[in-house]
Amino acid sequence: MLKSLEIIKREPERRERLWVIIKKMRKAFNDMGWNTLNTNSAIIPLMVGDNMKTFSMTKELGEMGVFATPVVSPAVPPDKTLIRTSYTSTHTDSQLDHVLESFEKVGKKYGVIPSGVTV
Repeated sequence: MLKSLEIIKREPERRERLWVIIKKMRKAFNDMGWNTLNTNSAIIPLMVGDNMKTFSMTKELGEMGVFATPVVSPAVPPDKTLIRTSYTSTHTDSQLDHVLESFEKVGKKYGVIPSGVTV
């Protein structure tokens, strides 16, 4: 823990980079039509609202090289399921763009976000 605090103090650019990433991803997801529950952290939930869609979407995202975690019932009510995404300061812009493109494709395919919106 002390080592972590030392790094935070010594390398503030990591925190600054993480906030840039958080703002970029949250804005892009919201612009696409995803409900992010107004999150303000490196963990960004994306509401799906259906167990099977959540599982299917997470599987397809994994096949696209995107790691995301399904959160389904009984952990949440069946109509409140979501896909949990998380970010670190070491994610590259290219990786983030791939995540956004993948979520846009899968979200439109499953009707979770409007198909006419493109970011």
